[in-house]
Amino acid sequence: MSKNKIFLIAQALLCILVAAVLAVLTVRTFIEGSAWQAAGHPSDWIYTREKAGHALLILLPLICASAVMTVIGLVKNIKDEEAEKPVQDAELARNLICARVLEPSEEMAKERALQKKLQIAGWAAFFLCMIPILIYVTNGAHFAQTDPEGLDQSLISLVRFTAPWAIAGLACLTASTVLQGKSMQRESEAAQARVKTEKEAGVAKDPETVRADGRIYNTAPETAKRRVLLRRILMAAAIVFIVMGVFNGSMKDVLVKAIRICTECVGLG
Repeated sequence: MSKNKIFLIAQALLCILVAAVLAVLTVRTFIEGSAWQAAGHPSDWIYTREKAGHALLILLPLICASAVMTVIGLVKNIKDEEAEKPVQDAELARNLICARVLEPSEEMAKERALQKKLQIAGWAAFFLCMIPILIYVTNGAHFAQTDPEGLDQSLISLVRFTAPWAIAGLACLTASTVLQGKSMQRESEAAQARVKTEKEAGVAKDPETVRADGRIYNTAPETAKRRVLLRRILMAAAIVFIVMGVFNGSMKDVLVKAIRICTECVGLG
């Protein structure tokens, strides 16, 4: 492994550490502030400039280290050598090689059917995991408390209940995607063998015919025109609504709300 690669990995880990520590400090400040409010100070702010400054002071060494590494990387022009390389897309590679096949083999058809089943199974498992979460959040009894301490407990209970289901759903999707990628790779290998067999038999597709296949290499002209027209319509509608908002005073309302969010909710005021 090269020195540049090690430097980039260290920089990435440092950024992850900064984000993790910042999240922990934010949660800790919220919990301590909520406990203070529940102890008889309901009107006191949870997030204040003093608390934010104390949290940032704890985080300052990591922020400085991250800034120093960033400056060093810029000065020495350290960058990922593989960043400009095209992303390896298993589905695109599969489609390109399969487009050269005159007649798909039985193995190719079997892998394609397996991919569809894996996709359906992955999304079905994900949505099944989302059902308990939906039932929980739509039950008003779980959020009936109005006092600060009760709201905190409701939030903690929500996270405890939903996190395992959400993780399980994402795990199902991830497993399904990984298995689909392996199946696409096997299909690509089978397609390559099929192309070789067809070439030996003298019945392979003409490369120019394959390259002209719009489904694989480019978008059909009619589809491209419809997309351009849709984008222009959406752009025109956006401009019209922005102009209407400026003239009816909505721009001022949005600005006032943004100022209030910064000065009241976040605590910058």
